[in-house]
Amino acid sequence: MINRSIRTSLLAMSSLGAMASVSLAQQAAEVGRLEEIVVTAQRREERLQTVPVAVTALTAETLARNDIRDLSRVEVLTPGFSWGKSGSDARPAIRGVRTENVSVSGDPSIGFFVDNVYRSRASQANEPFVDIARVEVQRGPQGTLYGRNTFGGNVALTSAPPTDKLEAGVDLTGGRFDRIAASGYVNFPLSDVLQFRVAALREKMDGYVKGIDSSHDIFSRDTTYVRASARLAPNDAFEAVARFALWDEGGTGGAAFGYRVGGAFINPTTGALDIKGTPIRLNIGATEGDGIRDVNGIDLGRPIDPRKLFYPGDTILEQDLNEKVGSLNMSYDFGPVVLRSITGYVDYRVFRNADNDFTAVRRNVDAQDDKLSSTSQEVQLASNNAGNLEWLLGFFYFKENIKYSVFSSCPSVARDTAGCVSTTGFPDTKSNAGFGQASYWIVPDQFRITAGIRYTEDKKDVTRFSATTNARQRIVTITPTGQQIAFKFEKTTWRVNGEYHLTQDNMLYGTVSTGFRSGGFNGGSLTDPRLPASFRPENVTAYEVGSKNTLMGNRLTLNLSAYRNEFKDLQVQNQFIIVTANGTTTTSVILNAAQAHSMGLEAELQARPVDDLTLGMSATIMKAKFDAYKNTPAPARYSGFYDLSGNNIPYSPHFKLTGTLSYDFHVGDIGTVTPQATALYSGSYQLTDFNTALDRQSSFAKLDLRVQWQSPDEKYSVSGFINNVTNQITLNRATFGSRGLNSSFDAPRMWGVKVGARL
Repeated sequence: MINRSIRTSLLAMSSLGAMASVSLAQQAAEVGRLEEIVVTAQRREERLQTVPVAVTALTAETLARNDIRDLSRVEVLTPGFSWGKSGSDARPAIRGVRTENVSVSGDPSIGFFVDNVYRSRASQANEPFVDIARVEVQRGPQGTLYGRNTFGGNVALTSAPPTDKLEAGVDLTGGRFDRIAASGYVNFPLSDVLQFRVAALREKMDGYVKGIDSSHDIFSRDTTYVRASARLAPNDAFEAVARFALWDEGGTGGAAFGYRVGGAFINPTTGALDIKGTPIRLNIGATEGDGIRDVNGIDLGRPIDPRKLFYPGDTILEQDLNEKVGSLNMSYDFGPVVLRSITGYVDYRVFRNADNDFTAVRRNVDAQDDKLSSTSQEVQLASNNAGNLEWLLGFFYFKENIKYSVFSSCPSVARDTAGCVSTTGFPDTKSNAGFGQASYWIVPDQFRITAGIRYTEDKKDVTRFSATTNARQRIVTITPTGQQIAFKFEKTTWRVNGEYHLTQDNMLYGTVSTGFRSGGFNGGSLTDPRLPASFRPENVTAYEVGSKNTLMGNRLTLNLSAYRNEFKDLQVQNQFIIVTANGTTTTSVILNAAQAHSMGLEAELQARPVDDLTLGMSATIMKAKFDAYKNTPAPARYSGFYDLSGNNIPYSPHFKLTGTLSYDFHVGDIGTVTPQATALYSGSYQLTDFNTALDRQSSFAKLDLRVQWQSPDEKYSVSGFINNVTNQITLNRATFGSRGLNSSFDAPRMWGVKVGARL
């Protein structure tokens, strides 16, 4: 539970904020105020500073000024949020909750929504930000209003809607690694009733991780994105916004589970693999030796290239991602109530391959090919913000059909030829949920309580298939075997909140809420009886107190929160060796093995003390540990069982600090020149549950610099930027594999120039 000193500190700071607001409000001019941001964290439009939820909201201007093209750089401006990635799969983390299982057998831990439509796969969270009006990072479980798989929080994108004004804009960007990008939008109203908007992006970039030659460089980018929107509003009561988006992502990707080996752990006496042994930077394997007897006369493997941004494999990596999304958001205002409908359809496919031996030897090519479609429908009936009682009722339906999901592992004799055999399960998921939330002002405009509840029923039907595949030609044949397994998960989640407004600009709040991530199946269990067939849902109970303050006549905002999350039946991932007629590989298995907690303090400050100076800061202090995590099986190629109780939860730095500083210099008739500096400092953190020396990222600092010129009429702009000036190459993914600890690192220093024009 949050202790009394934290609550007292928040109350004292909010009280001081209230007094400062009263005394300084008259001193601040109307111009130069901070922008009022509207969010939908409670499924209705509300001012950010009046929502009793920990939310970071980034506007279109903020995204542009920080060269944030997708979710990967949002951590630069967000407390309690960290980013990891392997290949095409996103692995965000919020307050000690991270997405480890990215296969179709499980679900993400962080909800990802675009225009209210849920994205069900981790790799979909890499969708580029094109003509985005706002990004919201909602920290903490959102199990009542958003439901399943919002275990750690949400990321919600809102695209710019069609408007009744003729608008257009284009941006051209060129930068390091031959980056070339063109993006733009056109908004054209046909009338006051019907408007259209089209936005698009085309971007290419060479790989920044170098291979054995230029054809093997990875993390290259070849992106096409188009979104068309139409808005129909025949009267003040009815509105409908239809959208269709196409996203195509090519290039090399970055391998499925990491692009290099970080090393292994060896018993220095026997030379045997031992997770508690000495770290040694070798690519282990009985047939991989270099002729050097490493330990006790044993040749354990080949040495690892020390370059972090080097891919040692001989396989030309490939990523092929295609997504089509259609959505329809409708609302009708009946006066006392508003009826809303949210309909979504997603068609998605992603293919990525990997060199599983991480050497120039021709063997062990892995590939993962997923194709799915999902349909969602949500209906809400909400009060119209009148009187002391405010309520919302809703029903949510979701159906996901995995058309196929095949993991193939090819030995050297079968590389790039038919005959790589793999077996997996194809799940169909159906989820139904009913929910409601009500708020009541006990003391009007001063003290309000909120309570909400949600019931969710998930059904997953899995059919076992044999698939004959080719690593580069995708699926050749699929033969059903008739084996079927059905799973059902039910859960009731709830939320209770109280908020007290010291003034109209200063609020205290406290919340207790619950959330869960759905259970699932282990694909390997369909072929290996030693592995568990399924895993249970994981659950969280979250406690939070916070304060939101608007000071100095809206020239400064200070938001504080303190939280404790208590986790049960945590889903943890491990790798097990699978031996087949074609060779040896590993399979990912999820177990319910742990109880854990995370607790911390977060602070966000935005300020414009004078008209042209803008400051932003955030700070996070966090402690995230496993409380009960015993009898944990050793990862692939290791043996024994371990007690990991007391270990740190991965992707959870104890301290994180961000800061942004910019100043507008008005240069007469020439325009405005704005230099900006953005800094990130992160404490150390681990990347695996075992908390080894090889999966530890030490503390680091990153600095971004930017300068922009804007014409006096704000129609034209030119900016230059350098991201990661300090060139810190940070570990953002590590997992145990058959050759050691698979690793992946974040991008190096990036620079570029951007030219923009607006109507």
